[in-house]
Formats: sequence, C-alpha cells, structure tokens
Amino acid sequence: MTQPWAPHPGLCAGCENVKIIDTRKGSRFYLCQLAEVDPRFPRYPRIPVLRCHGYREAAVPVEAESEA
Repeated sequence: MTQPWAPHPGLCAGCENVKIIDTRKGSRFYLCQLAEVDPRFPRYPRIPVLRCHGYREAAVPVEAESEA
C-alpha cells in the first residue's frame, strides 16, 4: 500500500537487490540488501535512485513485504 503522492523509486523498483517494506502506517521503504555486505551502498537510499552501480534487473517483479 503506497501513498498516491509517493515519488517513483527509480531503479529500486525493479532491482533484484531491493527489499520493499510497507509499514502499518502506510509508508513504503526500499531496503538495499547490498548495504549488508558493501558499505558503499546506503541501507535506505534517497528516492528516486537514478544511478546505482549495484543495480541488477530483477528476473521477477519485486513484491512488497508488510511490516509485522
């Protein structure tokens, strides 16, 4: 569930290295999983991401996970 006024996330929307997290309050966060192994990547990058050296196109669409 994203807000209708939320900016497009750019490359993160289709990256295999992203974990999309939707909160109960309606916020959406894009967690870069490369940040766990490489300090060059921010854990939660500023949106929209227009260039990224770690971008890899996802083979299947990335689905959001709801916050528990």
